[in-house]
Amino acid sequence: MINSSYFVKLIELKEVTREYNKVPVLQDVNMAIEEGELLSIIGPSGSGKTTLLNLISGFLEPTKGQVLYYSKITQKPEDLTRNLHRVKNRLGFTPQHNSFYPKLTVKENLLHFGDLHGLKRETLIANVKSLLQFTKLFDHGDKLAEDLSGGMQRRLDISCSLVHKPKLLLLDEPTAELDPKLQAEILQLLQEVNKQGVTIVIASNQLDIVEKVSTKVALIHRSRVRMQGSLEEIRKPFLRDHFTINLHHISNRIALLEALKKMPVSRIVEEEGKVVVYPHNVEQTLQHILAVIKQENLYLHDVDLRQPTLQEIFEKVTSDQL
Repeated sequence: MINSSYFVKLIELKEVTREYNKVPVLQDVNMAIEEGELLSIIGPSGSGKTTLLNLISGFLEPTKGQVLYYSKITQKPEDLTRNLHRVKNRLGFTPQHNSFYPKLTVKENLLHFGDLHGLKRETLIANVKSLLQFTKLFDHGDKLAEDLSGGMQRRLDISCSLVHKPKLLLLDEPTAELDPKLQAEILQLLQEVNKQGVTIVIASNQLDIVEKVSTKVALIHRSRVRMQGSLEEIRKPFLRDHFTINLHHISNRIALLEALKKMPVSRIVEEEGKVVVYPHNVEQTLQHILAVIKQENLYLHDVDLRQPTLQEIFEKVTSDQL
């Protein structure tokens, strides 16, 4: 993956709003897509994820605001929609539903999509051969697309979007309706594509998958981007301000409570077999406690101190309370 210190902008959205029949689907979106990242767009069904992909790809124009692309030569921003003819070969798009032709073979599909991008014949043939090997479709090149397994069909869809060697690949729910094994295979493929220097943007509701592969996440709720950034940045506002220690023996709890009284904590709650601690500094206090446990030879059952998952953050942000 490209070192973050060398990231440059590829696409930027400035105050972008998209309306259908004067009803906003997306409002006031500000977002930059940078070279080398793997950005996942998450949000409830109907929140505007697919619309955002279509805006980034130039398939849709914003009702308000601007979608800009950055020239690979000058790095100056240009309007994406007005200059789509110049940049369309830098973009690849894999929709949620199959876009290949079921009655064509794997090779015929790739040759067809390469022709649509105006590739010279010798370049196209070389690209197809390389892509078949890269996506592990080489031994299936002469099979009809409709005869492939679900996982192989997904590989073909992605391959059709890569045949012209785009710099930016957009995917709408790339692992939907696949079993866990096939999901893992597609994820591995996308990570390998990303390592080859292709910037990737995924729209998905499969948050466990997003959490494994993303370098950045954007969360859409009620037509607006509510959070965006690295996983660390997304988690930061939701980090726990407390932790729980399970100590099964009463003597252990008494010794621990005595030690806690000497530490900078705002609150201590005793529960059955547990001590819940609200410290001023979670990490420092935990280190002190572990030192006390070791020094006093106390029996520690476990400590519940974990980072919030993306699923927990998603549920918090999209709850009716917000």
